[in-house]
Amino acid sequence: MSTSSGPSPTLFPSSDNDPAIEVKNLTTGYRGKSALQDISFSAPAGKFLGLLGPNGSGKSTLIKAMIGLLQPWEGTVRVLGRRPQEVRRRIGYMPQAEDIDWSFPATVRDVVAMGLYRRAFGMDRFRKGQEEQDRIMAALERLSVDHLAESQAGELSGGQQRRVLFARALVKEPDLFLLDEPTAGLDARSEQEMLDLLSELATNGASIVVSTHDIGCANERCDLTLFLNRRVTGYGPPELTITEKMLNRTFEGHVLVMGSGGSSLALAPHNHHEHSDAHGDHEHAQHSHALHGHDEHGFV
Repeated sequence: MSTSSGPSPTLFPSSDNDPAIEVKNLTTGYRGKSALQDISFSAPAGKFLGLLGPNGSGKSTLIKAMIGLLQPWEGTVRVLGRRPQEVRRRIGYMPQAEDIDWSFPATVRDVVAMGLYRRAFGMDRFRKGQEEQDRIMAALERLSVDHLAESQAGELSGGQQRRVLFARALVKEPDLFLLDEPTAGLDARSEQEMLDLLSELATNGASIVVSTHDIGCANERCDLTLFLNRRVTGYGPPELTITEKMLNRTFEGHVLVMGSGGSSLALAPHNHHEHSDAHGDHEHAQHSHALHGHDEHGFV
């Protein structure tokens, strides 16, 4: 692992493992305005990586660059040793539920089936065999939404929709998961169940990337944490990166130290980070996804 971006980011030793993700000097953004600047890091396979930063820091933008929805202006992005567009079949992608157009008429089963679509001869194809149906139901069952298979996806609660989107990523049986705030809006039990599943997938060899605002989750679950605020401000194992200094540097807010010995940290960010950042608006508004699995960039 390595990083070279940002003003004096915290660095930690590299791993000898072959990287599942390798980003070098990435700069990209929307409509001529940069959202990420000179991002460099690598992550070995089979690790659980958490992306942390305030709203508008570029977490969603980085995930879009790693799935190939957003092209680098400068630098390179390689996942599983290739350009993202070349290995999408090996990537399970989960956008934020708010970025989905849920008005498209589709059942929960239909949405998860989209994870098995293949691009061929300029068309999206899905083989409706028993094996595919079994995989769909197995993914729904692992997320405890199999009883909703024939329900309209647009009529579900926000938490249920997130679990369905995760099932759509899971059904591909990918080598790499790119998940944008997958636990947002879930109740405590559902959040723990999803995190348990992610930890299990990582233990079994899958590479996991999750954007999150939950510092406690990152501290307990992630093997690595990447702190972003349009640049990399720190990268490494959580026991070394999740510190009061790092949080203040990244979030530019106040950190509340709780517990004996400063063992627990919580953010009290300034309000202006929540919605006023122009790049944050681009990050979430410019790339909404149609429920049928396409957007202006093509098939995911």
